[in-house]
Amino acid sequence: MVAFLRSADRLAPSRTQRGVVSTFLAIIVLLITLMAAIALMRAVDTGNVVAGRLAFKQQATHEAELAYQDAMAAATTYLGAAGEADQPPSYYATPQRTDSRGIPLVLSAKTAGKPMTVTGSQDEVRYVVERLCPNPGPALTVAPNACLVPAATVIGGSTTGNPGGFSSDSQAAYRLTVRVEGPKQVVSYVQTVLR
Repeated sequence: MVAFLRSADRLAPSRTQRGVVSTFLAIIVLLITLMAAIALMRAVDTGNVVAGRLAFKQQATHEAELAYQDAMAAATTYLGAAGEADQPPSYYATPQRTDSRGIPLVLSAKTAGKPMTVTGSQDEVRYVVERLCPNPGPALTVAPNACLVPAATVIGGSTTGNPGGFSSDSQAAYRLTVRVEGPKQVVSYVQTVLR
């Protein structure tokens, strides 16, 4: 009986050590699993943020297209003699001061530019049109107000027979800048040159 107790006493510390090592390994595996779960959650959150930004950029581009159509519909207000002077807040006969990105400073204010209402959207859309002439007044092909650029228009024709031809004239170029402000004060700008 004494021999039995001695062998049982010898086995007890080894079983305790095995339990401590198993518990320590289980904690390490649990921590690794927890870190992997946190990394997965962050990756999913980042994916959602990127998808949200891409959706906003796509919507901003669509709304900028609507602003382009609105500016083209109002072109008579700035073409020819009517466009020789500024018509704030949406039209300027000369390029305005810009920031480092080329965005006109007149559009950086939340209330600047021509406001547009876009059906089914909560975004605020505003735009300005700038004539790319150095001075107000008539657009010329020579200094001091040289800003006319050649333009060509297809008159008609085909690849066989009479090819038709081109009509060329000169016209001023205009820069359209659209500011779209969405939820959480996210702002997107779209610029294009019109001729």
